[in-house]
Amino acid sequence: MIPLLSPDEAQKRFADSGIAEAVGNPNLAGAMSKLNVVRALLQNPSVTAAQSRLAGALMGSKTLNPRLRELVILRTGWRTKSEYEFCQHVGIARQLQMSDEEILGVRDPANCKAYSDLDRAVVAMTDELNDSSEVSARTWSVLEKFFSTAELVELLMVAGFWRMMAGFLKTAKIPLDPIDPTVTGWPEGKAP
Repeated sequence: MIPLLSPDEAQKRFADSGIAEAVGNPNLAGAMSKLNVVRALLQNPSVTAAQSRLAGALMGSKTLNPRLRELVILRTGWRTKSEYEFCQHVGIARQLQMSDEEILGVRDPANCKAYSDLDRAVVAMTDELNDSSEVSARTWSVLEKFFSTAELVELLMVAGFWRMMAGFLKTAKIPLDPIDPTVTGWPEGKAP
């Protein structure tokens, strides 16, 4: 387990490291430094700065539809059994007005009636990258019909970044943050 810094120490390190300025939002120190993942990552501020820049770029991007980004992250969290990743992004998905059917559909995407063919292709891409680190020609041909090259780059980066984070979150044993009071763990208490 990676020990969590106290909220005060995390806020100090966050401010001292210049992370907020690097990601273009100097007002982030208070809110971000309260997150358990940040309180663990800040054990190494230079790595946290790099991680935060990429996370900020992917979360704040206007290139990729945020709903599709969240499908990738939720599926990755589910497939990797990363409770923190999955649960944190349930709250984000709800902020994007995703229905519970869409959110929980990542558990069994083939049977989710709320998913389009594009949604299923994005989930298939996520699974293939998790399974073999490569998207199949069949899935790629579907994705190429719907996405620009810039969007395809971002999709791959989202999948890879949140796979990396799932490994960190699980290995470091990061406890859930109480961001959304309705999300206290795996849905219906059932882990993947």
